[in-house]
Amino acid sequence: MADATRPGPRQRLGARPRRVFGVMVGGMLLAVLLNAPALEQGAASMPYGRERDFWLAIWKPFATVSRLLFLDEPRNLLDRALGHSDSDLFELPASPDDVPPPGEPPPAGHTATPGKGTPAPNPTPTPQPRPRLRTPTAAEPLRVWMGGDSMAKVLGEALVRQASETGLVTVTHDPQLSSGLTRPDFFDWPGHFDQLVRSGGYEVFVVMFGANDSQGIKTPDGQIFQPGEPGWSAEYRRRVAGVMDLLGGGNRLVLWVGQPIMRSAEFSQRMAELNAIYREEAAKRPWVQFIDLWPLFQSPSGGYAVYLADDDGVVKEMRHPDGVHLVRAGGERAARAIMAVVRAEAGIP
Repeated sequence: MADATRPGPRQRLGARPRRVFGVMVGGMLLAVLLNAPALEQGAASMPYGRERDFWLAIWKPFATVSRLLFLDEPRNLLDRALGHSDSDLFELPASPDDVPPPGEPPPAGHTATPGKGTPAPNPTPTPQPRPRLRTPTAAEPLRVWMGGDSMAKVLGEALVRQASETGLVTVTHDPQLSSGLTRPDFFDWPGHFDQLVRSGGYEVFVVMFGANDSQGIKTPDGQIFQPGEPGWSAEYRRRVAGVMDLLGGGNRLVLWVGQPIMRSAEFSQRMAELNAIYREEAAKRPWVQFIDLWPLFQSPSGGYAVYLADDDGVVKEMRHPDGVHLVRAGGERAARAIMAVVRAEAGIP
């Protein structure tokens, strides 16, 4: 006689799928909560617009719960290690040379952002003498930092090689791929530069930005402008000027490298507009020199060229198939232009 209190085979089998389903749903929910801050950050890093707003609305509630339960701490540790920031506002730290002693007001020409204490770049920089680099020796080589976005990767590798050949210059290579000056939430360049300057470890800064910067930009008061709008250029110029001011001082030389011509005519036009900002702001500051790569990578007719005759007269491939980046020969070509300036400024034969 069957036991009425004992579940039959159909009942036992029916309970198991429900339990498995519950475990699967719970596991998926836990996975979402663990990764919700990253998903929210990924949505926030999208170009400003409706799609970004939609995904932010989806992931924000999950991210809020994750933070309340402290499930975001492992991700926060990783983001801090990678230089990611929660803020998409471009906040400029005070230059170490401009930090006043405790109790004293900030120097003339700088204004503090309410609640932040960070100075805005001076639209008319205080006149300073042109930096004078010391003549390096093998025992005390010139200390150079080189970095920026992905365009600085191959170029920086070439610069490291060429500098090492002199025996008088050492280069620290620090590219951050996919970064730029428009999205500090992806990589906080102002904060990174502040640390580099305060370390006192570098006499020359070689920087290259622009390839990732032609996207929406947010002003300190929360307005969003797209490339081509007057507000975009004004905010981007403010950031470029601020970085130039931050890196200057203390006989430091800043070499701001412009973007080369691109295969896409539209992208080339955007890069030419950024180059104009770099050139104009550099001209206001004796400690900044603009290095123009555009003519180095033009064809004889003035257009884009994949292959060009190098300094030795041999035709070489200079550009990546993506029509944007440099390959090794192109990096060497650009690095030679930079090293020529470094040699002249430091008195290296």
